[in-house]
Amino acid sequence: MARERNPSPPLAKQVLVQPMLDDRTIGRYRPSWPVRKMLVYSEAYNKFGWECYVRVDKAGREAADVSIYAAPQVPGRAKVEDLVGLPRTYMDTGELDLFRDEDLEYAQKLLHANVKVEFHLYPGVPHAFQASVTPSVVTRAYENHKRVIQAVHME
Repeated sequence: MARERNPSPPLAKQVLVQPMLDDRTIGRYRPSWPVRKMLVYSEAYNKFGWECYVRVDKAGREAADVSIYAAPQVPGRAKVEDLVGLPRTYMDTGELDLFRDEDLEYAQKLLHANVKVEFHLYPGVPHAFQASVTPSVVTRAYENHKRVIQAVHME
């Protein structure tokens, strides 16, 4: 959206921390999915979040008219061409995060659009892990966030 509005100065970077990008994750995973038992941000929370964000009648529906700004990862909504010209992007997520797959897919889509991407997948941690896991992982994530944000001012 900012790209279309052409702000001055232009956006320097996107910093996406465990982003929720695809409303179709509602019901995406089978009951046998082994990660399901370890989810901190559950599928029920995800469904509620999307229903609040894009409305109950649209959330998780393939043919729904959901803006590419709300759900950029959804095929048929945001195409690679729609992502061309976006600013450099930092993304991170946990290995046990409901959003892991959609975040990885979105990072790939950005790369195909020639957007520079720095992606971190933190092993063995859930969504919002900064509040619940070992200090070393949290420290590493915070150091990455701080470095990326400070670098914007140096470039």
